Amino acid sequence: MTDWSSRPFEERNLFNPAFCAVVLAAAIREFERVAGKPMPYSLTLLVLPMCLHQASRNELLENKRLSVLRVFALRPDLLVHFAERARALVQYATEAFALLASKDCIKVFDDGGISLVPRRVSPQPLNTDDAERCRAAAAVLGRHFAQINDRVTIYTSLSIRP
Repeated sequence: MTDWSSRPFEERNLFNPAFCAVVLAAAIREFERVAGKPMPYSLTLLVLPMCLHQASRNELLENKRLSVLRVFALRPDLLVHFAERARALVQYATEAFALLASKDCIKVFDDGGISLVPRRVSPQPLNTDDAERCRAAAAVLGRHFAQINDRVTIYTSLSIRP
């Protein structure tokens, strides 16, 4: 892991653990609300690559009523390099989870589920429209993942292996 202070300025801003934590928390919150159970860790790793990628985020927000799998089936170009993007963002998701855990904002269960501790992550709007769109896309994603409720189907449909 690269030392935080030696990372480029852009990387420190875009992949700030606090920002990534808020985005992940939005997905987890919606997943739990719809599914009534914690979000599987393996699904949380798909949130940042989908929500921080502008074209994917825009498609998710413009097609809220369509299943996320349908959105990506209609736009297969969004899956080009998706697996690589997902692997590259695991480090930032891990840093965000470390921050959430250090602030007692999440519970991690033995089966790999992650749950938000109520009222520990603020749902207040973020400072910029783009940041708020990332969080809104994460909420859409969490809701759709809960409705699909099958990790294997989600991963297979996105042409990636857990």
